[in-house]
Formats: sequence, structure tokens, C-alpha cells
Amino acid sequence: MSHDTLHRAAPEPAIPVVEGPGLERAITLTDAVVAIAMTVLVLPLVEVAPDVDTGRLGFFLASHRDLLLSFVISFLVIHAFWAAHGTAIRRLVSAEVTVPALRPLNMCWLLVIAFLPFPTAVVGRELTTSSAPLYIGTMVALSTLTSCIVSVVDHHVAPPRHTQWAWLTTGVFAGCALISTVDANLGMLALLLLAAVRVVEVRLLQRRRLTGRIRGDHGVGADVRGVTGGTELATPESAATPVEKVRR
Repeated sequence: MSHDTLHRAAPEPAIPVVEGPGLERAITLTDAVVAIAMTVLVLPLVEVAPDVDTGRLGFFLASHRDLLLSFVISFLVIHAFWAAHGTAIRRLVSAEVTVPALRPLNMCWLLVIAFLPFPTAVVGRELTTSSAPLYIGTMVALSTLTSCIVSVVDHHVAPPRHTQWAWLTTGVFAGCALISTVDANLGMLALLLLAAVRVVEVRLLQRRRLTGRIRGDHGVGADVRGVTGGTELATPESAATPVEKVRR
């Protein structure tokens, strides 16, 4: 038997088969569950709508402030975690990486998202040191799962980006949950710290992207105006050629 015959008869390497729905269907399911959960959040407000006295609307809103506050917080929290989840999944799609470990994590993530309207309604009815920990504790679980998803993606897709911020957010939620066991109102107000964490995260990420874009477009010896107070810096290689100036 010739060498060519043996070469043709050699079995081809088996292609790994991944069972279950594809990534596109998982994304569709995730978006659907998130949309439904965000919509269901408003139902407690709809239930009390018949009791509204249009002549005393301000009094009605003040007497139901916990219900309104829990609705707004939950809506923003779901949107924030949906955005973080989407960013992680988009990185997987761009890298064309399949991570089976994400399936159970995503299932648990959707479970907590679907459950969140319940503690939202409970804490909206009565804010106590029992209802507040249930409410914020559910957010701790959601944040922990999101951090796990981000960590798994960072492990498979380089370079790592958001892991430290994800776990910092989880830590803030856990601190708020502990505070709410002593003072429910203070625990709810402590959630405002998340807004500060988010602002700092966005600013740092924007600065990092700008720095990476400048380095990628112009190289190490790039000429950047504004970084050194308008002073132009050039390498010996670039001194003889026109250098594009970047305005911040």
C-alpha cells in the first residue's frame, strides 16, 4: 500500500459537538426574560393605580415612595446587569469562543432576573429589616452570577477587562445587604454607592480605550498633543516625516 493511499485513509479529526441551543438562541432567551422582568416590575404600581386621588396626587406618591423607589432601583439594576452580561457575551461572539461552563451560569442568572420582581414588590409594600435584606440579597446573588460570567469570559478571551469592577460591584451590594439588616432605609440609600462605582468605572474605561486607540493608531513614538501640555514629542525615526497630531 502506497504512502498516498495511507494518507487518504487516515481518519479526519473529530469535530467536538456541543449539545444544547446555540449562542444566538441563548441571547434571544436572555433578552426576552430581561424584557419580561422589567415589565413585570411595574405591576405593583398598576395595582394601586385605582386608589389614586388626582386631587391629592402628591400625597399618594409620598405614601407609596417605597414602591416607586424599589421599582426605579430594580429597573436600573436589571438594565445595568443586562448591559454587563451583553458585553461579556459580545466578547465571546467576537472571539468565536464557546464556553460550556456559561450555560449553567446563564440559567441561574436568568432565574434570579425572573425572581427579582417578587422581592421588589415585597420591599415596596413595606420596607423593614426583613424585606430589605431579601431585596438587596437577591441583587447580591445577581451580581455574583454576573461577576462569575465576566470572570469566565475574561479567562477565555484576552485581554482581561472588567473582572475587578464586577467583583467590586458585588462587594458593594453585599455591604448594602449587611447594612439593611440593621437599618433598612440606610441600606437602600447605600445602593447609591453603586452609581459612584459605575461612574468611576465608565470614566476609567473610556480613558483606557482612548489611550489604546491612540497607541494603536500612532505607535509607541506617536505624537500626542495635550498629554504634555501641547509639547510635541517625536522619535528619531518620525522626525523626518510628517506626524499626525491628535487633539484630545
